[in-house]
Amino acid sequence: MNILLLTYSFNYNYGGLLQAYATVKYLESQGHSVTVPKSHPAYLVGNTSLFRGLGLRRRNPITAILRRLRQVERYKRFDSFRSQLPIDASLSSKDAIKRDISRFEAVLTGSDQTWNTKFMPSYEPYFYQGFIAEGPLKVSYASCFGTRQQKDEILSQAAKDLGRFDFIAVRNEVSREIVERLTQKNPTVVVDPTLLHDFNEFRTSAEGNQRPPFIMVYALDIDNFAVAESIVREVQQRQPDIEVHFINGEKNFDKPHWATHLVNSYGPKEFLASMQEASLIVTDSFHGLIFAQKFAKPCIGYSSGWRSERIVSIMSDFGATELLLLDDNPTSVKSVVAKVMDMGARLELGATLQAKINASKSYLANALSEA
Repeated sequence: MNILLLTYSFNYNYGGLLQAYATVKYLESQGHSVTVPKSHPAYLVGNTSLFRGLGLRRRNPITAILRRLRQVERYKRFDSFRSQLPIDASLSSKDAIKRDISRFEAVLTGSDQTWNTKFMPSYEPYFYQGFIAEGPLKVSYASCFGTRQQKDEILSQAAKDLGRFDFIAVRNEVSREIVERLTQKNPTVVVDPTLLHDFNEFRTSAEGNQRPPFIMVYALDIDNFAVAESIVREVQQRQPDIEVHFINGEKNFDKPHWATHLVNSYGPKEFLASMQEASLIVTDSFHGLIFAQKFAKPCIGYSSGWRSERIVSIMSDFGATELLLLDDNPTSVKSVVAKVMDMGARLELGATLQAKINASKSYLANALSEA
């Protein structure tokens, strides 16, 4: 089957690009032909530029420019990795997709926060497939709103387009509740596509790791830095000489005072390699937690605020809520660190989550068989 995939294939976020890669790989493994358009919604154009959000109107524009330029190698590596996707440059706009839509038997939206209205200044029907007329099968897989707090005026416009999907699957319970409220349909809750692909092609040998022991901190939310620091400090009580490698993401933070190194240069491949070399992973990233489990690495998850709902969801799927910190309470931090470092607690792919993965594969097979 020829499938057009609408997802976050264009950004410079590790989880966003790796989930797009996993979706393509899984669908191809099932015998489908997948095409990814070069186009993306106008409100996300900034996510494709090295110079987005530089802050040139602030007091120190030179500082902002220099901070961004230190990520040039990272952007190059992302673009190199992105070349592995089946991107069709001719599909460079919604109009171009509409003109060529007869090529495809199904249009698939997802995964990731494709339906998050918080990012939209006004309604954009791209990921809701509202610009595509009748013809191909309309399917979503693991689409997510990201948080319960959405823009109601935009959701009301999205409801009609959501109602036209032939099959809807979302990534978590929060997204299921929103879709049900808007459409009176009960969507399927499925796993993120990174759980459908083994990523064995990126596995590294432990023998090749010559670096000193280090904690890999992949932090997305500066408001939660205090929790990350508290975890690091507790680990250092047990292992004083361990280094702390802070992996910069899209937010391009300066090096926290508690980190040994700030890493600006990793693309997705280097990111996965670093995970496998780390002694411990500390992260508030949904996909960071998935890859920690996938590579069987010691990991502590943390979060608070609007990001916490999906972090709680994936840790629950792993049956590891006891390894999740929602604040920097010293007693809680000490307890979680002890479980991981002293008792060997790990994120595990248990029977319940494996059954959910199998059900997710069945959902895709059943939905696409209808085209």
